[in-house]
Amino acid sequence: MQDWDKKIMRLKGASLEVNTTNTQLDTMKIKVIQISNQLILLGKPFNVFTIRKVMEGNEASQITLMRVCDEQIKEMQKLRGKDFAPSTIIKYKNTVLRLKQFLKYKYKRTDIFLYELNYYFISEFEAFLKHKYDNSTTTCYKHYQRLTRMIHNAMHKGYLDKYPFENFKIRQPKKKIEYLTQDEIDRIENKEFKVERLGIMRDIFIFCCYTGLAYAEVEALCPDNITTGMDGEPWLNIHRKKTNKDYQIPLFDKALAILEKYKNHPRCLKKNRCLPVPSNVKYNAYLKEVGDLAGIPKDKPLVSHLARKTFACTIGLANGMNIGVLSKILGHASIQVTLDSYATVIDSLMLQNVRDLKSKLAKGERYRYASSTKKKSNAKNSLMDDISNASKN
Repeated sequence: MQDWDKKIMRLKGASLEVNTTNTQLDTMKIKVIQISNQLILLGKPFNVFTIRKVMEGNEASQITLMRVCDEQIKEMQKLRGKDFAPSTIIKYKNTVLRLKQFLKYKYKRTDIFLYELNYYFISEFEAFLKHKYDNSTTTCYKHYQRLTRMIHNAMHKGYLDKYPFENFKIRQPKKKIEYLTQDEIDRIENKEFKVERLGIMRDIFIFCCYTGLAYAEVEALCPDNITTGMDGEPWLNIHRKKTNKDYQIPLFDKALAILEKYKNHPRCLKKNRCLPVPSNVKYNAYLKEVGDLAGIPKDKPLVSHLARKTFACTIGLANGMNIGVLSKILGHASIQVTLDSYATVIDSLMLQNVRDLKSKLAKGERYRYASSTKKKSNAKNSLMDDISNASKN
């Protein structure tokens, strides 16, 4: 090019167009130097192609948190109703909103590079949620859980080499698990209701108490879910929406009797369902009436999820069910979820088991001591008899 000066690496001339182009070249040169310095500080090898990627915004070190969040939301929306429930997407959007608010509040920025994320960032984010929005530790944990899932997704895409929040943990307080006792289950089960719909709601609730099904699973339960297990007995084959996992549930006699009772119910036949389950709102409203009429304490309001907790605690754990087996029957993603969810119940059962064991051992020791004393007494009497007989002779 005749207009190009090789020595100064600029266009020749003084026109507005030439000056504008030369200014752009200067800006580009400064940006190249900045990128080079940044890559040197990060200890990453680079060449002209690496720098070009960064300038185009495609290099991993230039990926931002908001870009990762946007990609996550878009991917979830594509699978809306299949892999992700609408409510789950809303929760992720809420977490992204809180992150934006945090960036503006703490850093006076609208975004942050992934390589800038560290322990300080996430600990300050937790403090922000608690201070600014009065969020509980459980709510903070849920935001942290969703954020870390997005970060791990970014790592799978090659945006990050190392997890930035290593050693950071939010310890959730142990929650008291509410569940019904066997006496309370029997009270509900044996209560006679004059209103038919309350009797139906009672039966559905009792069915859940003996199967551990959550509302979504019992509402969708159809005859095809009933299969024959390896033991030749009827089992439920369930797909849990929350964990996207298949699992099996044994059908105990009381649950089988309820299925038999409603197999020809008009609503069940019309919708191809096992039980005539209403909407979640109506179901919980009717359950409140059932609880009141059955005399269940006010601090244990009957709601759909109480049945699942009751199955885990009263039907399962209290009757000696193995925690690993319970985890599988509940359809939990891992046994750790079960241990975390029922930690307080497991602790109390452990203490009861230890007390029972101590009592049994103590009884055994007393029995052995009594037997030993009796044997010694008999031996002594026998010895005295022998001595007496010897002296007579």
